[in-house]
Amino acid sequence: MISRFIKEGLRGKSATTVKTYEQALKQFEHWLQGAGTDLKGYARTDVQQYIDYLVAKKKSAATINKIWNAIKKYSRWAGKEETIEDIAVVQPPSYYTEAPKSLSQVERNRLIREVDRSGNKRDFAIVMMLLNTGLRVSELVSLDRSDVEISERKGSVRVVGKGNRERVIPLNKEARRALQKYLDERTDSHPALFLSNRGQRISVRSVQYLLEKHGVHPHQLRHTFITGLVRNNTDIAVIQSMSGHTSTKMIVRYSQPTEEDKLQAVEGLWHNTIKE
Repeated sequence: MISRFIKEGLRGKSATTVKTYEQALKQFEHWLQGAGTDLKGYARTDVQQYIDYLVAKKKSAATINKIWNAIKKYSRWAGKEETIEDIAVVQPPSYYTEAPKSLSQVERNRLIREVDRSGNKRDFAIVMMLLNTGLRVSELVSLDRSDVEISERKGSVRVVGKGNRERVIPLNKEARRALQKYLDERTDSHPALFLSNRGQRISVRSVQYLLEKHGVHPHQLRHTFITGLVRNNTDIAVIQSMSGHTSTKMIVRYSQPTEEDKLQAVEGLWHNTIKE
C-alpha cells in the first residue's frame, strides 16, 4: 500500500518529501500491527492513540507534525477521511519565530581552521563555498565547472535551485581562492565541480559526512551565510536573490534572536554601567 501511495499520491513531490512520508508511514504501519490492525483497517481511534503515543515518547512537536501530515495525506488518498477528523495534535512552535541554527564566529573559525589544516584542498573549497554562498548541499554537488566563473578580481557561480529557479551568486575573495587552489590540482576532464575520492561526482552524503566529522550539520553553513547577511543589514531583496528563498518570511526568521544572543545580552547587562 505504501509503495502504491508513493507512486500515485506523491507524484511530483521532492525526493526529500517522499522519503519523509515513506518513513513516517512505515513507522505508523509498524505501530498498527502491534495494535492488531494495518493500513487498510485502522480507525480514527488508532490515529489519535498513535499521536498520543508519540507525545508520550517525547517526540518533538515538529516531528509529530510531519508524521501527522503524512497520515493525513495517506488517509485522504486511501478514502479514509473519517479517520483523521477532529484529531488533537500537538502544535509545533511557529516556524517563522525560531532563529535557524547557524554557527557562531568561534565555531565558524574552528571549522575553517580544522579543514584547512587537513591539507585537503577539495574539502576546504567545499566548506568555503558553503559558508560564502549559502548553497544547499544538493545544489553544491550538482554544480559543474562550467557553472563557475573566476577571474583575479571577481567570480560567480550559477545555481539551479528549487523549482528549477536559476540564481547567480558572486564569489568573494576567500571562496575564489579556495576553489581555484582545488581546481589547479585537478588533472581530469570530468565536468563536475567537485569529485569524490573515486573520481565521480561527489554525493550529498559524502559532503554531509565531511561536515559531521567536524561536528557540524550541513544546513548550518547555509544558515550562517544568510544570518551574516541579515546582521549586516543587507537589503532583503538581495538576500532573497542569493539564497533562493521566495518568501520574505523565510528571511525574517534569520533576524530572530538566538539563545546565544540572549545569553550575551544578559551577561553584558552590567558590564557597561558607568562608574560614578
